[in-house]
Amino acid sequence: MAKESIYKYLTKMAAENPHLPYVFQNPFTAGARDVDFLLGENNLPFLLEEQLALELAELISVCVKTQEITKKTRIFLAKNPLYAYLMRLNKRLKLHLSEGILDREGLYSLGIKLATESRFVNEVKLGILLLGFFENDLVKQIIKTLGLHSEFTLYAVEAAKNFSNYNQFLFELVQNTLGYGKLAALTLFHPVKPEHKEWFFLAGPLNQVEPNIAAMICLDKIDMGSFYQTLTLTSENFSRLAALLAYAAENSNIKEFQFSLILVEKFLQNFPRYGKSFLDLACLVILERDMGVYREWHAVEENGWTGTREKYVRELAKKIMAQSRWKNVILRELAEPREETSLLLTVLSRFRLIPQFESFIPLLERDPFDLALLDFCLHKYPGVYLQDVYLYLSYVLPEDIFQKPLAAPEEIGSYYQPSLWLMTLIEVLQKMRTYEEELLLRCLTARYVGVRQAALRALRTFKIEWSKSVRPALQEAYLGEPAAALREDWRRLLRRKKGNREKKRRYVELQECEILPASFDTKLLTTEIAGTFFHDLQAVEVKTGDLLYLVPEPENKYDAHAVLVTTTGRFIIFSTRTGK
Repeated sequence: MAKESIYKYLTKMAAENPHLPYVFQNPFTAGARDVDFLLGENNLPFLLEEQLALELAELISVCVKTQEITKKTRIFLAKNPLYAYLMRLNKRLKLHLSEGILDREGLYSLGIKLATESRFVNEVKLGILLLGFFENDLVKQIIKTLGLHSEFTLYAVEAAKNFSNYNQFLFELVQNTLGYGKLAALTLFHPVKPEHKEWFFLAGPLNQVEPNIAAMICLDKIDMGSFYQTLTLTSENFSRLAALLAYAAENSNIKEFQFSLILVEKFLQNFPRYGKSFLDLACLVILERDMGVYREWHAVEENGWTGTREKYVRELAKKIMAQSRWKNVILRELAEPREETSLLLTVLSRFRLIPQFESFIPLLERDPFDLALLDFCLHKYPGVYLQDVYLYLSYVLPEDIFQKPLAAPEEIGSYYQPSLWLMTLIEVLQKMRTYEEELLLRCLTARYVGVRQAALRALRTFKIEWSKSVRPALQEAYLGEPAAALREDWRRLLRRKKGNREKKRRYVELQECEILPASFDTKLLTTEIAGTFFHDLQAVEVKTGDLLYLVPEPENKYDAHAVLVTTTGRFIIFSTRTGK
């Protein structure tokens, strides 16, 4: 543990690295949990927030008197992170101050002590919030120094709500932070001045993490309406508009944004003159995709979109993308990637380009376990990339990913992404009927419970292909399995059959089909089905919510009206008579 306080450490590092944003923070982790909660749908019920804010305010009252953080307060902060009820606590403390329940001088000195002397992150965050009630030059300097680090930006943003020049203070933060800290500041900042709006358009969407969210915030800010109306595109800012539209709409629909129509029209009108980069092309791909996609009518009408305008955008985008020059643009981006992997893969899919796995090396050098690439290789094109991924993972997986199994997914930490690649590889190998016994046995002791579970399922599927080494390995791994939920699966797999009779295992190919609800659908809560005795049910694992397929079996020698019941994994569970 560091001997100096967090504030002293940041001050020292800022002096050694005077450029902003802070280069000594990790933009991918600093503030991630706190800001993700703020931007997500993890909000606590109102009454629970109120209760937690009240309880902490009462604990703070005791700390003000002793000028020390009590053990009870530390435990409370550890169990109930501030981000879950931050705004409610700020209001509660303001109320207690106005009513004289909290001593102002005592609260101020406690805030200074926590913010500048504590070595604990939770205490520094609380100190920032307390100092927000005392606007002076020293307080603003302390909060700014801490707030420029993304771990504390959210708390600086909330504390500064009590400042007289709040929006200007936010502008300083939003210009000089990155990652999750920048997202926190972007969310509440209002670009009301011309210089605000210019920066918001050019630099607001640029962020190393969650660029989609940053772009959505910048595209939908009501303050930006007049700026977007009068925006003149040039060779310098054309691709900035492409980035704004592409990233905002990548995981949404462009028509949902209130200023989308005017910006899309400006973009297309100027494309013949300025459109040439990969980002410009990616924006076209996103726009074409969104045209004609059903949305709620009222949302479309409110933002000015009509069927005629959608058709115009779609046809023009197709015409531009038909030009032969774009393939070289895509390949250059693949060789020297600058944009997000997900955007590049969207373009590859649109142009039906399936590169060799080696072409993805520059992407994997940026992130060896990129989840967007995982989806592309193993979910969209497993037949093309399965063996390449298998070989790649054999070289890059950290060795200790197969050691010290953990009980719960949340304990996996930095091993999550490589574990997800490994788990998906096992599932695809199982689906494609490829038995890799050595890999599956190694995965029985993997750290991530999902990997162990996938290995068990695959071993169950390939039980008739087991070598003599499988059962001893299962028995040994079973003894060290920490997850209670998995232990029953182990027992089922190790259970021996009675007698010598082997039950049937079959495999059936299913055609892809769209499943839509019908008005005449009937829910079956319980049913009795014949034929299960003759099939090996350990070959499959069916859980609540899984889809089952009914396949006619006219060639059945016992019953021409028989129906196969199978899972999405395409293993026959049983066949049954139709009850004609």
